[in-house]
Amino acid sequence: MIQIQTKLKINDNSGIKIGQCIKIYKSKVGKIGDTILISAKKLRLNQKKKMKIIKGDLFKALIVHTTYQKKSTIGNLIKFDKNCIIILNNQNKPLGTRIFGPITSEFRKQKNFKILSLSSNIL
Repeated sequence: MIQIQTKLKINDNSGIKIGQCIKIYKSKVGKIGDTILISAKKLRLNQKKKMKIIKGDLFKALIVHTTYQKKSTIGNLIKFDKNCIIILNNQNKPLGTRIFGPITSEFRKQKNFKILSLSSNIL
């Protein structure tokens, strides 16, 4: 579960390394598949020149991994080591071109096919 002021790892190649949650849309606590507002706290060194992202910029993001256990549709418990997100642009599409790590099958129900096509594994 993600709360306000939680530090999150970015799981794509958008140029941001670590972000901090500022606001959670539609609920008090963020779960897998929820949209949040983050602030960029740490940037990748080689991306500072390519992408014009400045430390402290605000972005929308989609929660992909949480350390909180969640029961899948099959009945298995899904738990990850870190809290990870994917950065979104203004049209709610991923800003990066690659997604690292597995993605849960909940994104198929939400019809986020662009995110499913960018990821390498689907749980």
